[in-house]
Amino acid sequence: MRVNRGVRRGGRNHWAIAISTLAGLAAALSVAGSAQAAGPCAPGTRCLAVDDTGKPTPAGTYTAQCSGQFPDFVTPTTMIPAGGPWFKLAQNYPSTLPPDDAPWLKIDFRNGVQGADAYLYALRDYSFDGMIAADFRPQDNKVRPWFEMPMMNFRAGAREPTHGLTEERPVTGPELGLKPGVTVHNYAIGFYNAAGGYAIGQVWRSDNPKLRKSRFAQGAMTFKILFSDATAQDFSGPDILAGAPQWTIATKSGLKTVRLIQMDVATADRRAPTGWVFGTFAFDTSATDPVAWNRLRPVGISWGNDFGYTPADQKAGKKLTETTISDQIPAYAAAHLGWAGRTNGPVDNPISGCLSCHGTAQYPVNADLAPFAASCDTDAKKMQWFRNLKPGEAFGSINKTTCTLEPLIPPPVTLDFSLQMGVAVQAALQFYDTNSCAPPTAAVRAAIRKVRGNMSAAPIHR
Repeated sequence: MRVNRGVRRGGRNHWAIAISTLAGLAAALSVAGSAQAAGPCAPGTRCLAVDDTGKPTPAGTYTAQCSGQFPDFVTPTTMIPAGGPWFKLAQNYPSTLPPDDAPWLKIDFRNGVQGADAYLYALRDYSFDGMIAADFRPQDNKVRPWFEMPMMNFRAGAREPTHGLTEERPVTGPELGLKPGVTVHNYAIGFYNAAGGYAIGQVWRSDNPKLRKSRFAQGAMTFKILFSDATAQDFSGPDILAGAPQWTIATKSGLKTVRLIQMDVATADRRAPTGWVFGTFAFDTSATDPVAWNRLRPVGISWGNDFGYTPADQKAGKKLTETTISDQIPAYAAAHLGWAGRTNGPVDNPISGCLSCHGTAQYPVNADLAPFAASCDTDAKKMQWFRNLKPGEAFGSINKTTCTLEPLIPPPVTLDFSLQMGVAVQAALQFYDTNSCAPPTAAVRAAIRKVRGNMSAAPIHR
């Protein structure tokens, strides 16, 4: 389970960045009230002309749609289809922690395949209850509230304006049975239940995120649905997505049809050594459920990283002890598990796993999502990604030259396994992207706090 998270590098002095940021905001605020975009927006929203960082400007070629405190999307004006539909960010985050609403906590996920599958199906059914009927627009859900992460509006992973999907890892054949050399693109959107939305609201009370508030209470959960633009003609064999639900989304190359391929679920559960349980589903063309969304079948579940377990152990027939792979897993997903057979989704990088990937969520961003660097060339080095981090423990910094942990002063702040929180925080604190919808006085105050925070939190390598 992953999201795109590029790191901008360079040697600019922090104070120069601070001055530039404040000057840019001052200029932006002078036109924020009058900058109206030429592109279409949803009725009843504010429609602002902005640049690609979200800064309001009359000459902006991007459009920011504002229906609340944060932009619904910031996208090239030419991408927005006339007449909608328009994505609206669900951002009315609860101000108090909601009561317990987690039926899966009554299920023992450690009870073999039966327990793992029951736990996963409980999460899937809870996620879909009311959401299928609402076409996954939380504002229209009549059963329970759902929320989305703000500030995921920039660079290659920016939200598109119809359903709010962001681009995920592309896949190139022969992976997943695609024809050799054929590359398909994948897109996703994630949702948080009320307990998860409460945590988001605590972090994002203003444009200056409170990183240490990124703690998800017991029963907080998130699910992500993933789509692929793969067509039947892209596969060497059968179409693994035949009969899957499909959406039409906006891309820079025009409208595109995408089909459901995967669903990820994660929940805060104190029974797990990391405090989290992660699971994945894959679409199964052989399933006959009347509702196509329910044709997702479990891939597996991980409540720990199985530290010390290597490909040699897998080859020797040893069993994972903190991972259960479902006996209902579709064949193409079974051929695409994570490192040494850990839980991993069809479009995710098999070098890692769901839980290990999300364990890197922290700020500053000082480690890759997985051992991608060439220096990570031994099982021992790769195993650093498969530590069972305690709740509240940050992943730490990895030196890419040596692929070893190194201390930082001050140490990174954990974002509690939320890579989406990491994308949002990085946009605000590292890339200096603008919340286009913020009232001017709030934006100025947030900018000052943001710059000061960056000065005091700049990492110092020992």
